[in-house]
Amino acid sequence: MYKSFVVRIYPDEVQESFFINQFGCCRFVFNTFLDAKKTVYSDNGEYLSFYDCSTMLTELKKSKTWLKRVDSQALIESLKNLENAFDRFFKHLNKYPRYKSKYNPVQSYKTNNINNNIRIEGKRIRLPKVGWIRFRTHQKISGKIQSVTVKQKASGKYFVSILCKDVTRHVFKINNRSCGIDLGISRFVTINTGEIIHFPQQNKIIQLDKKIQRLQRKLSKKEIGSKNYNKIKKKIALAYEKRHNILDYHFYKIAQRLTEKYHVISMETLNIKGMLKNSRLSRSIQEKSWHMFIRILEQKAYEHGRKLIHIDQWYPSSKTCNNCKYHKEDLTLNNRTWTCPHCGNRHDRDINAAKNIHHEGLKIINQIQY
Repeated sequence: MYKSFVVRIYPDEVQESFFINQFGCCRFVFNTFLDAKKTVYSDNGEYLSFYDCSTMLTELKKSKTWLKRVDSQALIESLKNLENAFDRFFKHLNKYPRYKSKYNPVQSYKTNNINNNIRIEGKRIRLPKVGWIRFRTHQKISGKIQSVTVKQKASGKYFVSILCKDVTRHVFKINNRSCGIDLGISRFVTINTGEIIHFPQQNKIIQLDKKIQRLQRKLSKKEIGSKNYNKIKKKIALAYEKRHNILDYHFYKIAQRLTEKYHVISMETLNIKGMLKNSRLSRSIQEKSWHMFIRILEQKAYEHGRKLIHIDQWYPSSKTCNNCKYHKEDLTLNNRTWTCPHCGNRHDRDINAAKNIHHEGLKIINQIQY
């Protein structure tokens, strides 16, 4: 199994200077060969392949000697990124590749582990052309290192994403427990058993959102590119990073608890992009970060050998009575509870939806097994 471990590193002034040069050289290579591809195609109607660009890069290093001072593998990876961008463009998966800017708040480069030139000893990691750097993490890094990606975030902090292979999966024992979960705005996660998991650190997140709004108002009054503008921009990046870290920590805890307890977890397939078109609910949906939670839950389910079942997004989980399967067409978002006119059962909207999702998930898993 492949897995990446993200750790924060603490470079000294010399190492930080090298990272800045490395980011610049990778950006230069990407932009130079993007321009070369455009020129060759417009002049001759031919396409420069990755191998053509790699040969040209070797010649370019003879005139641009400063390219030899940085990690050569990172420059090759820039060419691979460019080739991948064009492949995705030809498959209509993304737009035409654009030039990289040094003003982008996030800068990164990738390099590969060759002849054990990347290794970890204790709380230090060795990177090519950089040397040993201190890092901090709460995870136990295991497996064989394949590559690393060094990234500088908008807050100015440096991180390394370490991609490892042959990582052992911690598979939990199989049990007969299953559940259905319903994601919501007022109640973050509702389980079919009636358990409700509220949105983590709600008051803290609200305070951070207000702080971000206040700083953004200040930023709009500053001259673009000035020192005060950059100071406030960095404060905004730190606030966003803190918000992300709080959610990331608590979402992992929720996902870990669900995967430990249940072997089969059923949930709805949410069309989040479509839901964001609702002007009244778009802000609340964005604040709940459903996509981030679903991604973490999928990751945890895979790591621990659990089954995550996605129900059809058009399945009427809220409008269907879980007892007699009566379908109530006139149910609106304002109706938090409703009584089934057929069997007389009174339902809590979210718990009823979670029960229906649970039943539908069991149907799907039985169809897969048989």
